[in-house]
Amino acid sequence: MKNKNLIWGLFFILAGVALILDRIGLLGSVSVWSVVISLLLVPVIVTSVRHLNFWGIFFPMAIMAILFDETLGIDKFTPWPVLGAALLLSVGFSFIFPYRYRFTQSKWTTHTTDNPAWDKSSDNGEYVRIDAKFSGCTKYITSKVLKRVDISCRYSGMEVYFDSADMAGNEVELNVDVLCGGVELYIPKNWGIKVEADCVLGGIDQPNGAYDEKEKILIIKGRAKIAGIDITYV
Repeated sequence: MKNKNLIWGLFFILAGVALILDRIGLLGSVSVWSVVISLLLVPVIVTSVRHLNFWGIFFPMAIMAILFDETLGIDKFTPWPVLGAALLLSVGFSFIFPYRYRFTQSKWTTHTTDNPAWDKSSDNGEYVRIDAKFSGCTKYITSKVLKRVDISCRYSGMEVYFDSADMAGNEVELNVDVLCGGVELYIPKNWGIKVEADCVLGGIDQPNGAYDEKEKILIIKGRAKIAGIDITYV
């Protein structure tokens, strides 16, 4: 929280300085709004570099290049060539450095390559793992002692049904890694939903009442990049 306050404090201070410099003509042909937007993108890039989130590195850099294309003399490369390059670089580096290797120790996922939970995965066990790449997938989870579910969906569509499942305790952790895909989750009405996942050019659509206090909670962690996750109560 202190770091966030520091970042926002610096942003407003620098934005105020940019407004003054613009009024006295020291910014030249550079738009003050270009400066303000760039200031907003810098923390995104810094955080993305720390976690090797390539989508959060290359796309903000592409946007900044578009904003300052005339100043930098690269207007013939904007906007589509720069955005296309950002897309290809993000996809390429994401393939070279897969998600599970990059975020082993991060806050939004708990699985590791040597985690025994991966070996115990089954539709009716404590741990369930679902993978889809360049395909479609429908999964029915029937476990009555569910503790954790790991979903990897890349360039795919996926439907996951939890309506026949039950929790071992009062919480189930759902780790999602969705890239350029769509995931539909069908959740029992008596489950509450807590979202801790990060979305980059994507979003998680929750049903009404998802935040209501309920005895059983589904905690969604992970990341959705250029992707959508729809949650439906059944």
